[in-house]
Amino acid sequence: MRQVWKSTVFAALALVALALPASAQDVSGKWTVTVTSPDVGDVVFDFDFAQSGSELSGTATSSMAEIESLQVSDGLVEDGIISFLLHVGVQGQWITVEVEGDVDGDEIVGEAYIAEMGQAAPFVGKRAEG
Repeated sequence: MRQVWKSTVFAALALVALALPASAQDVSGKWTVTVTSPDVGDVVFDFDFAQSGSELSGTATSSMAEIESLQVSDGLVEDGIISFLLHVGVQGQWITVEVEGDVDGDEIVGEAYIAEMGQAAPFVGKRAEG
């Protein structure tokens, strides 16, 4: 009986351990993301994410001089996928970019979609060192 109990506990712990990598992925911290736009080429964004459970918030800056303001909202990290809205202020107007990517350790690969323009652009993000 004791062996059955130990085997059951071990099996349960093994299942929990297998489930952890996807749900426990923490993207908190600084990331450098390069979006390859078909219109303007590579645009670099620096994000500082804060994650609490599956909820994601953060701030962003960009190398593009025309961008006046950036706001991150509606962020989630679930099952190894990061998603959020990036509100971009350009020339007094706001554009919303839907961002979604696969998180793999210190790298995120995905797509940024601008509904107003009907355009999608691939991106690669790397966790900043330090």
